[in-house]
Amino acid sequence: MTTRLRNRADAGTRTPEHRRSVVTAGPTLTADEVRRILPAAEVRPPVAADQVLRWGLRPGDRLLIIDGLFLHSRAIRHKELLALIDSGVEVYGASSMGALRAAELAPFGMVGVGSVFRAYRDQEITGDDEVALLHAGPEAAHRALSWALVDLRHAVTHAVRTGVIGPDCAALIVDTAARMPFTARDSATVLGAARAQGADADELAAFRTGYARRGPRIKRRDAVTALRHLALTEQRPPAAEHPVRGRLTYLGAPVPLAETVFLRSWRSTPLPEGRRTREATPVGGEQVLEALALTWDGFPDALREIAAAEILATLPAAHGVPPLSARSGWPALSAALSARLAELGLPADPAAARQCAELLRPQERELPWPEAGALLATRLWRTTSRLDWATPAIAALRDHPAFAATAAALLSGGEDADPAVEEGAVDSVAEQRRTQEQCARLLDTWRITGPEELLPALRAHGFLGLPDFVRTVRAHLPLLTAQEGPA
Repeated sequence: MTTRLRNRADAGTRTPEHRRSVVTAGPTLTADEVRRILPAAEVRPPVAADQVLRWGLRPGDRLLIIDGLFLHSRAIRHKELLALIDSGVEVYGASSMGALRAAELAPFGMVGVGSVFRAYRDQEITGDDEVALLHAGPEAAHRALSWALVDLRHAVTHAVRTGVIGPDCAALIVDTAARMPFTARDSATVLGAARAQGADADELAAFRTGYARRGPRIKRRDAVTALRHLALTEQRPPAAEHPVRGRLTYLGAPVPLAETVFLRSWRSTPLPEGRRTREATPVGGEQVLEALALTWDGFPDALREIAAAEILATLPAAHGVPPLSARSGWPALSAALSARLAELGLPADPAAARQCAELLRPQERELPWPEAGALLATRLWRTTSRLDWATPAIAALRDHPAFAATAAALLSGGEDADPAVEEGAVDSVAEQRRTQEQCARLLDTWRITGPEELLPALRAHGFLGLPDFVRTVRAHLPLLTAQEGPA
């Protein structure tokens, strides 16, 4: 999602009043609840990958991760947090995604707070799903729609201690919930399944009345504890004269942070020489990639070749044969891919492709099978939000002139971004109308003439489906409006 960054010209040692405290929250706490404890906090929605290194955090600033995304977006990467720690940013984690990452990165200097963090650190709990729950989107303030298992464990333990339910009922509730996918752990489903397993109906009713509606919530308690800690230490001056790099340690001993090409792409995308300005705000590589998918005519062909190269890279290298890359060109990639479809576990003939033929436009289905099969394979490449398709795409395209031009266009239009988009606020009627207009304009540009054309066109541009496309259009409204020109 496009995020307009705030320009900050101050440099050098940070004074307490300039020290930033950024908190990612929702659904554990709302933005208002965060600010009641830490009034100066910059509250952002649940964090995902490819965001934190674009927030302009500097030595002495503080980042508290409470909530994060992982199902519909890639989870925040460990190395993104290590890079912040290495630069002198104080990174804290509590409650949910923050507790999980803090337990994993505590030896490197990330500070964990609370019971959930300690349970992960001490391996009392190990599953990511312990803190996962289903929640609404930003339009409903990320309201929780299911139980987090760690909250349910805590509530059940408290209910046993206070005599509301017995140990047998408690064990059935937790065991039943643990066997369910986290998306199904709402009160009615969990307690109904526990009743079917033999739990006492009166005890379940007492638990539902006393706990299922109100808590306790150990995740919430941990988040409040972490915010109070930041509030108590808010006026403490940050360590003086932080170096730009070199703060990372492992168990207290200094360790270097490898500056890989991927880390550089996560940090920011600089303007080309001659187009840089002193106050220019960097944009992330994934922002540029999203904008390219919407605005660059050559993107479908480029993505097709990147996908083919990535699929072929999963095969054992043939002895003495150099591997194909995205720059090898579609004829070579198509020939190599179509010859090895069966080996790759992909549809190897028209009959096998029948169930996924909707990923091809009607005219594409008429192509000779070797070409149609290779094309279908590239459309099948990105069928899940968990695939990290952005990293190889950025690596392949970052030297292309279109990449630099799009980064420059994002920078020039960044100051006009709608604050509601930045903060994840509820869509306005005008914003919905602009989003609909831009979606319709793009689909017309891509020559979509009927429903059967929609999904193939979206996949060709790197989108999983219509919701993914609409979200991206909404995030890039300033750029799309600027490129459309005056009415």
